[in-house]
Amino acid sequence: SIYGVFAAKQGALKPVGEWNEYEIVAAGRRISVRLNGTLVVEADLDTVKDPQVLRRHPGLARTAGHIGLLGHKSHVEFRALRVRELP
Repeated sequence: SIYGVFAAKQGALKPVGEWNEYEIVAAGRRISVRLNGTLVVEADLDTVKDPQVLRRHPGLARTAGHIGLLGHKSHVEFRALRVRELP
């Protein structure tokens, strides 16, 4: 998900104990997220106009920044991370 802005579609997670595979593409302001081959988020950040959402998530206005990998108060592990710049 793009938390508090665009919810991810449910049902693509593998069972606990199995590795999940994500592909996240940020092409300009368009973001797509595939989880285990299923498109779970497709968003255009330029469509967010709600002032309350923009106040809560000021990073939405940025055109560049850092990558953050976060969990939900539980142990998470990452492997085989690759970051590529799009042409």
